[in-house]
Amino acid sequence: MSYQPEYTITPVLLDRVEQIAALRERIMAATVQVRWIPALQKDTRPRNTHSSTAIEGNPLTLEQVRALEEGREVPAVAPRAKREVANYFAGLRFIEENATKATIKHEDVLQLHKIMAGDVMDQGAAGCYRTIAVGVGIQRGRTACDAGARLVAGAKALGTGGWRETGPAAEAGTIIAVASRTEGHDAA
Repeated sequence: MSYQPEYTITPVLLDRVEQIAALRERIMAATVQVRWIPALQKDTRPRNTHSSTAIEGNPLTLEQVRALEEGREVPAVAPRAKREVANYFAGLRFIEENATKATIKHEDVLQLHKIMAGDVMDQGAAGCYRTIAVGVGIQRGRTACDAGARLVAGAKALGTGGWRETGPAAEAGTIIAVASRTEGHDAA
């Protein structure tokens, strides 16, 4: 038996529904024309690049990152620091170029990793899954990368073709399924 709400369509109720529909149409038809949006978008790229690379220990200032984006030379800076920033910008371009893909595959993630980590990795090869343990933190007596390495191995073993095949709910289901198979169901 389905739910049957009790109400009566009155002239007042009908008038309110019509007002809501009219307002909705106005909102949907409105175009936002704000002149400062392109400038804000342009400023976001170097700020994100600076913040993300600084978290990883890159010593460049925001102004130096802006200079590199504009193609200007930044003297007295280690080549690796410049390469990390250049790689980050290249990674952003790769993401923008591939943003409309319906499916994100392992190969796409590995290509992005190759772009981002090219000529800056200390261990392992850029564009490949790691075969060495890299510790991030310790939880329940093991490094966080232990579970991540098994998650990647499990995903490869299950042969998941892509993470965006049927939407976010399916993605979460695939990740949970892989994690439960690789972690021995110890979700607690």
